[in-house]
Amino acid sequence: MTASGVPVRPHLVSFDPDSSARPVHRMTWHPVPVEAAPPVDLTGRRVLVLGVDHDLVAHVGAALAAAGAIVAAPDRDTTDAIDGIVDLNVTGVGIDADGTGDWRRALTATTEALRARYPAWGREHRVDHHWYLAVTAMGGLMGYRHAADGQPLGGVWAGFAKCLPRELPALGVKVVDVQHAAPDVVAAAVLAEIGSWDLFEIGYRDGVRYALTARAEAVEPPAVTLGPDDVVVVSGGARGVGFALARGLAERFGCHVVVTGRGPLPVDAPWFGLDHAAHDEAQRAEIAAARGTADLKRARAAHRRERELRDVRDHLAQAAHDGLRITYEPCDCTDEDQVRALFDRVPTPTVVVHNAGIDEPKRLDLKTADEVVRTVDVKVTGFGNLLRAVLPLRLKAFCNVGSVAGRMGGMIGQVDYAAGNEALARLGFHARDAYGVPVRTLCWPTWDRLGVIANHDAAVRYVSTLAPAEGVERWIAELLTGGTGEVMFLGRVGSALVPGQLRGFRLFTGHPDLARLHGLADHLGVVEEFEPFRRLRCRRAYVPGSHPCLAEVTVAGAPAVPVSVMVEQACALGDWIVPPGWPRQHLVSLDWSLDHRGLVVDGPFGLTAEGSGDEDLWQVTVTVDGAGTVVLTYRPTPPPRPLAPTTPTAPPRFADAWAGLALGRPRWTADAVHLPVTTPADLWTTTFAPPHGIAPTAVETLDRLGARRPEVWPDARDTDRLVVDGGVVFGLHGDTVTLRAPLTRESSTRTP
Repeated sequence: MTASGVPVRPHLVSFDPDSSARPVHRMTWHPVPVEAAPPVDLTGRRVLVLGVDHDLVAHVGAALAAAGAIVAAPDRDTTDAIDGIVDLNVTGVGIDADGTGDWRRALTATTEALRARYPAWGREHRVDHHWYLAVTAMGGLMGYRHAADGQPLGGVWAGFAKCLPRELPALGVKVVDVQHAAPDVVAAAVLAEIGSWDLFEIGYRDGVRYALTARAEAVEPPAVTLGPDDVVVVSGGARGVGFALARGLAERFGCHVVVTGRGPLPVDAPWFGLDHAAHDEAQRAEIAAARGTADLKRARAAHRRERELRDVRDHLAQAAHDGLRITYEPCDCTDEDQVRALFDRVPTPTVVVHNAGIDEPKRLDLKTADEVVRTVDVKVTGFGNLLRAVLPLRLKAFCNVGSVAGRMGGMIGQVDYAAGNEALARLGFHARDAYGVPVRTLCWPTWDRLGVIANHDAAVRYVSTLAPAEGVERWIAELLTGGTGEVMFLGRVGSALVPGQLRGFRLFTGHPDLARLHGLADHLGVVEEFEPFRRLRCRRAYVPGSHPCLAEVTVAGAPAVPVSVMVEQACALGDWIVPPGWPRQHLVSLDWSLDHRGLVVDGPFGLTAEGSGDEDLWQVTVTVDGAGTVVLTYRPTPPPRPLAPTTPTAPPRFADAWAGLALGRPRWTADAVHLPVTTPADLWTTTFAPPHGIAPTAVETLDRLGARRPEVWPDARDTDRLVVDGGVVFGLHGDTVTLRAPLTRESSTRTP
């Protein structure tokens, strides 16, 4: 007989696209001093130095050459042999009164250089063999303090760089911020950081090396009030999250909210008055009549835009029906004349929200430089135009709508979107410090089924979504503070990570996923090769006695890694090798064959994880050099859970095989072997002890019994006793079966 099962250990966290909203955590970022990076030998490494300031490029190139690097000429080299790029483009961009400057030429040069090397770098699976290092000059603290004299558009390059590992998973990236762009200062910072891919963002100010740490912080108490006399302008606010805010403000405070769009509403167009069913029918007819790919693409784009405008029509009509003071004004925020005209028509706003944005997801090698610039332009130029317009005003709040994509790296295809959004926070710091404008940038995750994100189902593989009602409440609370700075809202971290992105969480605090993420990083050790969906190679060092679990087992008198630790490490590596598309998968069984003699600690362990199959049956084989293999089997649905046996007996006894200090000792009775409860903190001394998926003493006992092919259920970590029935070992927690494995005749001859 069987009972219905529940999902087994999902690798990482994989959210159901139909139920992906989770509460978010409010995080703020702060520069903190960190230790120097270890020196790296550059001898023979081919480096391309980019920059619009030719003297600076020459100076940094000479410093790299003196350190042994082979510096390529940017005007002649187009080969695939370049190992890495040092990008100085933004350090040569001047600053206008609004903090923007002529950045388009610099971003075009960056985009074209990376697109040229994208195919070769995409084929490379050696981790950090290729790299991209961007230098910014935001004051040495990444713009978070002392931003008035820096170039805030370094934020464009920071967002650009942090998103690259999504598309080039083996690429090392770093953004180095300097106090000022003097050639000697820039060269010293490049030489100090190049080749060390420990953290994504590093700054140097007054001789001190800084990084950014994230902290969980509560929102400040209200400092401003809103009411019927307030006028709120929301750029790009006629749809999506912007309109959700508009409704929230109008409903709660009676404000007059002005939402803007790129142009006038086409009220005279025949399709504008159609209902959705009629419009869909017209779309199907036009698509059927299309001749060729270009016609089809144009028809679909036109109808997508028509549907967006008709959504605006419906939103405004519903707001009017509900008695809300929400009006629409045409204004392309990238056009300074249109912004000036908007503020002539709406002369006294008290709150401005820069929400306009576009997201056209395509991999960087499929995007033109013009497309990248256009996406960034909406955020950057839009902010500059709005800032100039409000400088004479006394605003209660100026809010930038940013994205977690900029702060942490976005989805595949979002390099430009991430760049534009990350720029907003740094521009906000500059406006605060240089002009006293109360700018606060809010970095949102994807709102559930709302906003500009083109592929919602893909987005939930990266991070959980935000329920719109929670988003509006949090947004209003932030506006009422009248505060400045940057705030990030982050839910649960999803399954579509690459190992290099764990570097972005290294200095996180106060988030519930940290134990899992740090555990994954600990088990990875040093990643040497990574090919998504196929293969991962890493090297993990264990130091005897450094953790309680490493003082448990000896083989012929030599310290060894416990089987349970190596099995758990194999499971952690399996989390990274998933079927294409990151479908929901559940670990359903393991099969390990590990020679204890190969687990003796005499140097780092080399491990290779390789995946095969499809989402209906996926297997990852983890090979531990010199010790054996662990085979992990996954399926899209968990197996049915068996009922507990009715006539259990105790498994065979074996001699004590481990010290019993961290793992404890099993206790035999007539009908079971009782396992001590072991927590991660019992095994590891790290701040974030790696959680285990299967009770370690259960693994150790099964290994000694020769029952090394268990099926597992999610509460296998809670297994507190083992019983035998019909030649099968059952793991139990209470009356619930947590694992099941055939008991073989083979005893553990490999056990010391």
